[in-house]
Amino acid sequence: MTSQYVHRQAAWSITVDGVDIADTLRPRLIILDLTEKRGTDADELSLVLSDHDGQLVVPRPGVIIAVSLGWKDLGTANPPQLIDKGRFKVDQLTHAGTPDTLTIRARSADLTRAFRQRRIQSWTQTTLGAILNDLAGRNGLQLKCSDDKAAVDIAHLAQSNESDAALIARLGRTHDAVATVKAGALIFMACGAGESPGGEPLGLATITRRDGDRHTWESAERGSYSGVIAEWHDRAGGQRRKVVVGDDDNAKKLARTYASEANARRAADAEYKRLERGAAKFSLTLAQGRPDIFPEKTVAVTGFKPEIDAASWLVDEARHTLNSSGLGTVIQMELGGSANTQRNANT
Repeated sequence: MTSQYVHRQAAWSITVDGVDIADTLRPRLIILDLTEKRGTDADELSLVLSDHDGQLVVPRPGVIIAVSLGWKDLGTANPPQLIDKGRFKVDQLTHAGTPDTLTIRARSADLTRAFRQRRIQSWTQTTLGAILNDLAGRNGLQLKCSDDKAAVDIAHLAQSNESDAALIARLGRTHDAVATVKAGALIFMACGAGESPGGEPLGLATITRRDGDRHTWESAERGSYSGVIAEWHDRAGGQRRKVVVGDDDNAKKLARTYASEANARRAADAEYKRLERGAAKFSLTLAQGRPDIFPEKTVAVTGFKPEIDAASWLVDEARHTLNSSGLGTVIQMELGGSANTQRNANT
């Protein structure tokens, strides 16, 4: 039997405030650019549309755009395989010419202005999960926090003239966690966990050398640091003490002095994990887009140098671009959890 090669065509869907307008935009779409980020930085969407005939209706700021990307197998009756890439709120419009074009820029719809208002509050003798639940609740979000992070004991936490977005980002850094807002939920989970906050596996994406168009690999010795030192104030003894994670021969010293040994150890461990992940970086430009790849996805690659193929890679940022050339994806990655070395902690 002779196998027939199936040609694919980029497919997409766009709705504005729930109304499907893909057919209206199809002859006008010049570029669709979507960048997905890890952390509290908003995902960003940009649409460049032709207004050659002056008939394009300018959307009002604040409308919600939902985007799905994928592929359709040509010559088959199979429906397009689309992946939901989220909801975005329009916050910038630019009309330019000639030729006349309209550029629409939008950001993750869940990051409201209230999320960035400065607040003053404190929590005492509680858990990280309880604090995150408070933050999610007052921003109209559902909390999706992994069990291990939710159970962390917090003796005291102060929010001093700090926005909820900034506080969540700080908590993410302190606990080496993905701290982001997606699809109406505040998500908080360990970096590189390889699963959703509900425990479902995110799966492994496999990329071969022939899938890529361009690549860049960089390796460094974690900034020459052998470990991390964090100091904490021992009130009972009236002196500063330190916690070392890794080796203290050439350790990075954190600038802040922490209120307890537990807080200092937690911060040092989180920074050491970040140094480990940053020991190597790998970027790939894929000629055939992969909308199924997103931040925190684990990637295995083959066909490159042995050092590259042997590593487990963790997606830090994914950028999907749809234009006249088709759908392409650029992914930025760092070392994943399984590539990290064993850590030793000493006081």
